[in-house]
Amino acid sequence: MGELELYSEHCIRDDKALVAEIRQMVIETRFSKLSGWSEGGEALYARDIDRHTFLRHDRTIKFIVPWVNQYFPLADKRIVEIGCGTGSSTAAFAKFADSVTAYEIQKSSIDGAKRRLAAHGLSNKADFNLVRPEHLWSSIRSDHASKKADILLLFALLEHQTLEERLETLRSAQEIVRPGGIIVICETPNRLVYFDNHTSQMPFFHMLPLDLQLMVAPQSPRRDFRDSLERAARKGLKREDLLLALSRWGQGVSFHEFDLTFDDVDARILSGGTHPNLMKLRRPEPQEEILRAYMESAGVRRHPAFSRYFLDLIIRV
Repeated sequence: MGELELYSEHCIRDDKALVAEIRQMVIETRFSKLSGWSEGGEALYARDIDRHTFLRHDRTIKFIVPWVNQYFPLADKRIVEIGCGTGSSTAAFAKFADSVTAYEIQKSSIDGAKRRLAAHGLSNKADFNLVRPEHLWSSIRSDHASKKADILLLFALLEHQTLEERLETLRSAQEIVRPGGIIVICETPNRLVYFDNHTSQMPFFHMLPLDLQLMVAPQSPRRDFRDSLERAARKGLKREDLLLALSRWGQGVSFHEFDLTFDDVDARILSGGTHPNLMKLRRPEPQEEILRAYMESAGVRRHPAFSRYFLDLIIRV
């Protein structure tokens, strides 16, 4: 039995009872208050519901966990996760690590994550902490001042932060992970590719300044994104609040933030999105080839992971 098949035994897609329990949690904690729910409900958001119910968990189990475990064995390791959401990645890593200490800014997500871990029988493997964004790093530093993490997990997080928050996260991450430990970054969209498949589902959108994004957003084919910003505008929110809402939906990230916060980040990368596991998970796209060709012609010599449409990185501290 190959490695990927071995890890696949922990996937939950075919466990009907467990999937039904988690699906109900996802609907109650994440989706039921979204615009359009009363006009389509579960059918309208079926794909997203599946993603949050089992797809992200199973993809993490099958591709991400064995990738990390290959470079940094998870057994007996203490993980700190920032931005755990409803716990898909938390549950996946908790199955193999000693413990996961998770932080989240949304109470509904924390409630959902606790229910998910209970459904998996993993409540004893994870601890969840609700914090305000402005207190996030002061809380984490205090909690881990004397007991450093082995692994810091930033799964689909950096893109939802403001630039200032993102830079603080990347700098502070190196303070709470023990020397020789790792920072794992997963599923963060790369601003240097052409298509924004994360937020607007439009070409070039994530390359635009936030003010211009706000003007162009009504053209997005993604209904929940478009409706959310329209509702915010109707409420008369200030410009800075609308721009913050755009940031929370998700922005692209590139090697530039890492250059500002790490000493020679390329030399610290143990593995990235060009690993065979990640190439199976995220199939190559023509826009990546174009980016790589341009970087080579311009003499921009970076780790190949920085040319993929999602940034997936294991960085040694």
